[in-house]
Amino acid sequence: MRPRKTAPNIFLYSNYRTFLRDLFSYHRARNRHFTCRYVSQKAGLASPSALKEVIDAKKNLTSGSLLKFAIAFNLTKTETEYLQNLVLFNQSGSEEEKNKHYREVLKLQQVKKSATLGAHQYEYYSNWYNAAIRELAALPGFKNSPDWIAEHLVPSIKPSEAKKSIELLLRLGLLKQHEDTTLSQQTPKLEVDPDLSTLAIRNFNRSMADLGKEAIERFTQDEREVSGCTIGVSSECAQEIKEMVREFKKKVLNFAVNDSRPADAVYQMNVQFFPVA
Repeated sequence: MRPRKTAPNIFLYSNYRTFLRDLFSYHRARNRHFTCRYVSQKAGLASPSALKEVIDAKKNLTSGSLLKFAIAFNLTKTETEYLQNLVLFNQSGSEEEKNKHYREVLKLQQVKKSATLGAHQYEYYSNWYNAAIRELAALPGFKNSPDWIAEHLVPSIKPSEAKKSIELLLRLGLLKQHEDTTLSQQTPKLEVDPDLSTLAIRNFNRSMADLGKEAIERFTQDEREVSGCTIGVSSECAQEIKEMVREFKKKVLNFAVNDSRPADAVYQMNVQFFPVA
């Protein structure tokens, strides 16, 4: 572990093991007697390597050992609460539980005014309309008005939701506001938080799949394309088809980006390929 000169801010972490590693490194840099054995003794744990095993992901953190480590590291009540939710977020097996505990993580970050890029990323993918508004902003005739935006989305949303979405897109640099209050689309390089990306994108795909179901009744056949087929394939063939789907998605994106005709609508394309037997 590299020595750390400044105390880590727990509210900027989305992985509890990384936080414990950095916290230990910080104390170790200030006191050479601050060892894993010392922490275990201070926490009242039998194993002298308990902390190292947790940091190295050889063992999970239990509720009992969590509280003991919190005392050993002199964490505050709020920091301990944050750590508890972070542990449950990292170790939960179901997405429902992960979402539940990450929402608590976000609440505590807001209390401490310590939002991370990962938190913004999670918020961006938390619903379908953030991505839709970003694309809508690039269309001719777009108005930077929550009422106008809310009305032009399908299905429509609340003006308050549109306002909050615009604020998020501006924070992330996905939109830029000019002096005349108009907005333009930006394409910054966003870092992906590995602890949040899978959960966030699954939430997003789930909401878009729901819109896809509703589109069957909401739009006429001239306005949408919904089709499918059921086929028997080998495991090798299935992998090859998945690669074909990825290539098709890239081809569609390139085709749309390079189209010389001005865009006048925003579409969502979902591609699903999964086993049924």
